[in-house]
Formats: sequence, C-alpha cells, structure tokens
Amino acid sequence: MHNSLNILIITSFSGIVWASPDLNEAANDVCTCMEAPYAQIELAIEMLNAAQASGDTSALITAQGEMMSVMNAASQCFNALTTKYPEISQNEALQQQVMAIADEQCPNPADALFRNQ
Repeated sequence: MHNSLNILIITSFSGIVWASPDLNEAANDVCTCMEAPYAQIELAIEMLNAAQASGDTSALITAQGEMMSVMNAASQCFNALTTKYPEISQNEALQQQVMAIADEQCPNPADALFRNQ
C-alpha cells in the first residue's frame, strides 16, 4: 500500500516540469498539501494496530479501507499542485528531488509502519 501511495504521488507529478524550479518551495507545498492525508495515515495506523491487537477482522477491514482512502486524498492534493505549478511537465528527476526534500521535511508516517513489518 505504501508503494501505491508513492506511485500515486509520483504519477500525480507526471506532466509537470519546472522551468526554473524552486524545489524547496515545491517540497514545502507538498508537505502542506499532505498534512491532511498524513494525519489520515496516522489515524489508519492506530486503527490497524488496535484491530490487529484485538483480532477484530471487521475493524481490520475498516482500517485498511481508511488507508486506501488516503490515496484519494493524496491525488486531490497533487492535482491542486499541478494547478499551482502550471509550468511543470514530465521530469521524473525533478519530481524525485522534490519528494526527497519533502520526505526530509515531512516524512510519510506509513514509512515507519512498513519498516517495522
């Protein structure tokens, strides 16, 4: 699921190229944009941990559904960024640089979950 979120984030930046990119500004915008989805991830992780501890299958399914809804929130987030940066087109190297900066500034809470598995 974590890989799906990263693919969604990178794919959402597809079609974007910065003429004279301010990668730090873009990374700041990514962090601001992802505040709500990351909060949603943290809630889903808490739900998932509680469901696993209790063995409640229905709660586990609900927690997994919450994680899946994050992808929709992230997609909406990045659609807004493509509007803010209309000069951006396909440039995977710049996308990766922005995401690397963003990962330093505001790490994805799901990363810890997947490192612990």
